[in-house]
Amino acid sequence: MGAGAMAEATVSQQPRASAGGIAVLGTAQVAWRNLWRNPRRTWLMAGGIGFAAWMLIISMSLQGGTFTLMIDNGARMMVGHVQVQHPDYEDNPRLENVLDDAPALRARIETLPGVASAALRGQATALVSTDERSFAAQVMGVEIGREAEWSRVPLSVRDGRYLAGSGEAFIGSVLARNLGVSVGDELVLLGTAKEGGVAALASDVVGIFETGMVGIDRSLVQIALPEFREAWNLAPGEAHTLVVVTDRVQESLDLAERVWRTSGDWKTLNWKELMPDAEQFIALKLGGTWLFFTVISVIVIFSVVNAFMMTIFERTQEFGMLKAIGMRPGRILFGLQVEAAWLWALGMAIALAVCTAMILPLGTWGMPLPMDADELLAAMHMPDRLYPEFDSAAAWVSGIALFVGTQLALLVPSLRLWRLRCVEALRVQE
Repeated sequence: MGAGAMAEATVSQQPRASAGGIAVLGTAQVAWRNLWRNPRRTWLMAGGIGFAAWMLIISMSLQGGTFTLMIDNGARMMVGHVQVQHPDYEDNPRLENVLDDAPALRARIETLPGVASAALRGQATALVSTDERSFAAQVMGVEIGREAEWSRVPLSVRDGRYLAGSGEAFIGSVLARNLGVSVGDELVLLGTAKEGGVAALASDVVGIFETGMVGIDRSLVQIALPEFREAWNLAPGEAHTLVVVTDRVQESLDLAERVWRTSGDWKTLNWKELMPDAEQFIALKLGGTWLFFTVISVIVIFSVVNAFMMTIFERTQEFGMLKAIGMRPGRILFGLQVEAAWLWALGMAIALAVCTAMILPLGTWGMPLPMDADELLAAMHMPDRLYPEFDSAAAWVSGIALFVGTQLALLVPSLRLWRLRCVEALRVQE
């Protein structure tokens, strides 16, 4: 083909493309007008689509705020959002499985974006004794100032105060009751040191904490990390865990990835691995929400099927005339698909408008939690307001699912178009 012929072909294709775009635009305009032949039916169907999307977006947004609060509260109670450990420590928590040169590792991690605080810990099991009683407990050596920056345990003081230096012990309320000790009494801690020797330490109880979590209140004793290292024969730069905390729970998984790349050969655990029960609870709640959304969506889609079935019966004569003048059934079906798309767009616009009007103010000022739960919330160190965040993923998923559902719902009544005979259709009285 010569250059002139190619130019002519190109010029001839431009009007075709332009005509195609005009045809699509005309179809969209006609479909929009057809949608309002029965305004009541249109608003009912759009409202049903909007309700299904609204239900999922609101539920996921409220649950997202609740889950964020739950994860952050659990992380700040004890384990943090991210932990760095010796590769064998999680499965075999022996004293020998330590982080070497832990202060230098902490200094590198503190430079990462998103890190609010990082603290070292030493951990061991010991026999905690008074004059007459003895109980097994977990002894935790902590960096006092850093621990107080992020952990909720120092805020859970029931009697006395938090640690200020060496020679002091901060113990749980249940353990204190079992031992029969109070603030000012002396504890003797006996355990096995790092290289098999005897770890022995005497400390004065300066504070008793009560977190409301029996497992912690019954077994935990905190002392200063330098004192722990000396008693359990750890080197000055050694620790068992490095706990990392962030101010943005939503970014904690990404932070764990950055910490892993920075920590080298050490093992990095995110909040899902540190709190598997919380992850399972969240998965269960989300599964229930998605199931409810599926049920509502199926009901809405069946309503759309019924609406378009009525539309096709009411417009049988019109469709018969279109077929009589040569319009193919596929072209008619395309017009109905555009009507379904308009119906979906109207429903999603309603859902997004209502969700935005509800979620944005709540995200700014918070949603008050029940007044009768004030004491429980205070005991768990949780705020009295919930701050939901708009879940854009839920909006996308609900929009795509409902769009596909409305298009598929149209296919069921549209089968009548393919069997429609022009003569019989033109005889039908509207």
